Amino acid sequence: MTNMFLRAAAGCVALFAVTGMAEAADMYRKAPPATPIETPVSVYNWSGFYAGANIGGEFLRDTGSNAGFRRKMNSGSLFGGVQAGYNFQNGPLVYGVEADIGYGHPSKTKAFGTNAMKIEEGVSGTVRGRVGYAVDRALVYGTGGLAWANFDTTVTNGFVTEKNDKTRLGYAVGGGVEYAVTNNVSVKGEYLYENFGKMNKNFASVGRTGNDLSDHIVRVGMNYKF
Repeated sequence: MTNMFLRAAAGCVALFAVTGMAEAADMYRKAPPATPIETPVSVYNWSGFYAGANIGGEFLRDTGSNAGFRRKMNSGSLFGGVQAGYNFQNGPLVYGVEADIGYGHPSKTKAFGTNAMKIEEGVSGTVRGRVGYAVDRALVYGTGGLAWANFDTTVTNGFVTEKNDKTRLGYAVGGGVEYAVTNNVSVKGEYLYENFGKMNKNFASVGRTGNDLSDHIVRVGMNYKF
């Protein structure tokens, strides 16, 4: 009798042990995976006023005409300047306005028969709109607006030399990439095409001259956001 009781008790203990192990294994299988802890992503805000400086190259493109001759008068020079602007941001869309002023000195002299003409570009600037797409600290943008530049034209017929100084208005289009290194400092690379149209002038010594003026500016710059 005692042996039968001990066998029954041992069987019950074994049954409960096996059942508990099975339920524990089933709970382990059904338990949802642990949710990984995500590191917060910092999104940069491009909104606000900024100002900075730039340096690069300016490449004047000109077709000059005089005394029945036409000559290519292309030239290039170092270029440097300053810029300032304001950005607004709506989601990834960044838009605003920028103004800049700079100085380069591309110049070229060509002979037109017995005459000679020299064209020089001096101080120039733009007022442009900017529209871009931001991915956190990186911004890709397009730009366009008003351009102006000062041109000096010097002519001679070998005996008399004359000079004309004129500021031309035109348009500028281009684009660039900007990256925020810190919350206040960003660096950029930019290209601008500027077109100033045809400039005609009558000189007493050589008669009528013509210039078809445009230029290309390639530059890098740095901005500080206030």
